[in-house]
Amino acid sequence: MGQVTGRAFIKVNGTDMRSKEGATLNPGGVSREAAMSDRGVDGYSESPVAPTIQCSINHTADISLTDLGQITDASIVFETDTGKTYLLRNAWIDGPAELNGNEVSLNFTGMTCEEVS
Repeated sequence: MGQVTGRAFIKVNGTDMRSKEGATLNPGGVSREAAMSDRGVDGYSESPVAPTIQCSINHTADISLTDLGQITDASIVFETDTGKTYLLRNAWIDGPAELNGNEVSLNFTGMTCEEVS
């Protein structure tokens, strides 16, 4: 049995985000919802889902919440310690970077996500 993903390394426009444990990637695609009638499930309907990356970083003196909150049209690389790499294109931060204690929560959405290796 081989290694399973345990860590992720995130870069925004080439800058290492030094993400904390627990970063998540949703490559997007479609969401399927059951279509119900009085006889049960008739099938499903689909709706598009945007690709997203969520992560947290430590707040240090060199971190600008204002700069983070202005990220748009970014290329975000999500690299796993098992060698899989994903690229979120034309990405933006969903809202203001949120500082909670010593941690900054970042939520990115992009136009596309592709597996590049």
